[in-house]
Amino acid sequence: MSINDHDWDDATLAIRYGYQRTEQGEHSEAMFLTSSFVYDSAEQAAERFSGKVPGNIYSRFTNPTVAAFERRIAALEGGERAVATGSGMAAILTMCLGLLNAGDHVVCWFVRAVFLAQRKFCSIST
Repeated sequence: MSINDHDWDDATLAIRYGYQRTEQGEHSEAMFLTSSFVYDSAEQAAERFSGKVPGNIYSRFTNPTVAAFERRIAALEGGERAVATGSGMAAILTMCLGLLNAGDHVVCWFVRAVFLAQRKFCSIST
């Protein structure tokens, strides 16, 4: 599904974009409140965990509910993809790991608006 396939306003995008009906035929989006998923065989599980075959393995890594949320955020922001994280600190670390290289320096403005954990993370020195 491409964002260009629809001429929806933001309210509709926020509710409907990225929705994929399951084989149950539900009208509203199903919530996948599970930590793990079932496999047809040990081989299928091994292929998914190795990344050879796409599919859900563990909700901290992949989950249909989170995937739909990421598609909606990307659509609302006009981006190709979005990544949802479990916490603000995880989002900050993901951004740093994606943009920084070994030896780079980070300047962190030490104000009350910055998370304490972020201030501690930015003040780590070797």
